[in-house]
Amino acid sequence: MLDFDVAFEIKTWFDEMLDESYPVFEIGNLSFSASQILRECDPVAYRQSLLDFEDAILENEKQEHFTELLGR
Repeated sequence: MLDFDVAFEIKTWFDEMLDESYPVFEIGNLSFSASQILRECDPVAYRQSLLDFEDAILENEKQEHFTELLGR
């Protein structure tokens, strides 16, 4: 389990990635980001995507650590 600060940072990166990948949705005077739409409309899909994103980051860090240990 990740500590709170790391989990919050990963969630922030995930939201930024979504928001940079998709345009803001505007309806009338309201604006909604992609991360906000996914989180509010389908919280299960949001959470699963966040967990997949987190796993990818942690896997990448493991690979970098092992590469450093092997001196490559």
